[in-house]
Amino acid sequence: MEFYTPNFAGITILPPFQDTPLELKSASLYKYTLPFKQPLVLKHTTLHNREGLVLVLTDANGHVGISEISPLPAFSRETIETALLNTTMLLEKMIGSGKFTAHCSSPRRGGWAESGAPSIAHYGVETAILSLLANIHDESPGALLFGSASHQVPINGLIRGSLSDWVPESERMVTGGYQTLKIKVGRINSILEARGIQDIRKSVGPDIKLRLDANRSWDLATAIEFGKAVESADIEYIEEPLIEAAELPRFFDACGVLFAFDETLHQIMDPTISFESYTGLRALVLKPTLIACTARFIALVNQARENNVQPILSSSYESDVGLIHLAQLAGSIGGQKIAVGLDTRSALTSGTTRSPAAVQNGYMSTKALTTKDLDLSHCELLYQT
Repeated sequence: MEFYTPNFAGITILPPFQDTPLELKSASLYKYTLPFKQPLVLKHTTLHNREGLVLVLTDANGHVGISEISPLPAFSRETIETALLNTTMLLEKMIGSGKFTAHCSSPRRGGWAESGAPSIAHYGVETAILSLLANIHDESPGALLFGSASHQVPINGLIRGSLSDWVPESERMVTGGYQTLKIKVGRINSILEARGIQDIRKSVGPDIKLRLDANRSWDLATAIEFGKAVESADIEYIEEPLIEAAELPRFFDACGVLFAFDETLHQIMDPTISFESYTGLRALVLKPTLIACTARFIALVNQARENNVQPILSSSYESDVGLIHLAQLAGSIGGQKIAVGLDTRSALTSGTTRSPAAVQNGYMSTKALTTKDLDLSHCELLYQT
């Protein structure tokens, strides 16, 4: 049988890997609950723990594929309970069902479920299968989809503190090897924040890239005022400055600051949508956990490249397993040229691997996971074939 994704289109694997037969023998699902060092305050909720599932697949020849399934509360369409149910239903269909290939060669749509919305369960199973196929070929999962892969990826350092902490935190990160910094704005007075950005630029010098994230905090007038105030600070881009995404080209025309899509992408269900009309669009911030469909993720990466827009991967506070997979994808999409937003492991007290998916000198390794790397001693085994 062929492995179909549930929505939009099938996974397109590069020719050298398309015809590899797969036969699944067993599957195990573990639930983790990892405390945050400090409560994580998000736009619509506050989290004290991060919950998710770790999936381990084994084929008939002993090869292993590992993935993470971790819906983010208040952002994902599914809960951990529905993700568990949907994942086990998929696994029951697949384990012992015979040989199949992961590449979709048929133009027809369809798949495991006739659902109109992406499912994180499908994404998690797809990811595990790509991991398994990559291990068979001794390649990175990203290399199966996008070509060559780098052994490490640059990370943009995330400035989490209050305004008074911005400059010392930025200096600490630059000293630690980060070449790109991301600062959350839109939390207090916009003019005060603009002065803080100018102070960071003076402190770190002209060679460090600065990215901003406003999380749709401003109306058009406020965003333009802020944009003009930081124009001389040489901002790479600002994520989602406006409440209304349709006004973003007007924002760029008024102040010349490039912008990026993040939340807007999760409202766009058509993977073939053109971004040509969005003058000033610099980047697509892609969170695969929230996109929750491998085929849709691939389509967005290709759309970005076709429109000379940067595809930048970003995490949703996954555990080590999820972060390592994202780093592997990033290593094939942007390599060592595009910094990605995976600097979230430090927010958790513990993880799902023996060694944390840590950032060293501003980079994260893309080394593949094995079962020996996993630390599931504190996890609960919920399903095993």
